Amino acid sequence: MKKYLFMIGMAAAILLSACGEEEVSSETADTDEMKIVQDENEALKERVSELEEELSSAEEQEEEFMALKEENEALESELVQAEEDLASAQEEYEDNTVEESTEAVLEEPAEKDAAEEDDVPREWESALNSAYSYAEIMHMSKAGIYEQLVSEYGENFPEEAAQYAIDNIEYDWKNNALESARSYQDLMDMSHAAIYDQLISDYGDKFTEEEAAYAVENLE
Repeated sequence: MKKYLFMIGMAAAILLSACGEEEVSSETADTDEMKIVQDENEALKERVSELEEELSSAEEQEEEFMALKEENEALESELVQAEEDLASAQEEYEDNTVEESTEAVLEEPAEKDAAEEDDVPREWESALNSAYSYAEIMHMSKAGIYEQLVSEYGENFPEEAAQYAIDNIEYDWKNNALESARSYQDLMDMSHAAIYDQLISDYGDKFTEEEAAYAVENLE
């Protein structure tokens, strides 16, 4: 009888021990699973944060792009208007030139007019007329006008015709520099130093240093 009770006690002890191990094993598994879930949650939070930063950066880039697009459209509109004004002024100037030439023919001997026409080619006169138009409408510098006259993307005059125009044009270049400086200040909100650099730059307006200095000194 004692032996039988002892065996039953041993069996119960083994059973309880096994149950305890299962509980410990189950608690350990639950803890590991919770840690995995927490790690995944942290990873998701980090990814969400990264996506939010990327979205914010994309929105800023879109705003900058739209601002640049609007500025470009405004400049294109101004350029179209300037080209229209230039064409109108050039047409008006040519009409005035024709009238003056007609008056000169009536007042002076025909032989003298013929001699002057032989001395100055018609293309050279056209270059001079264009030079005056650029000076009056676009407020360009001497060097800038010369470059526009000879450029294949501009008037495409021969260098001799362009040089004749530059040698014979008379204009207030300091005032042109001032008008250009005012445009940069009003339309692009540039600083005086930046305007000066733009006015004298070989890739900009090509005014002389004296003309650019006069313009900057007379800005409001």
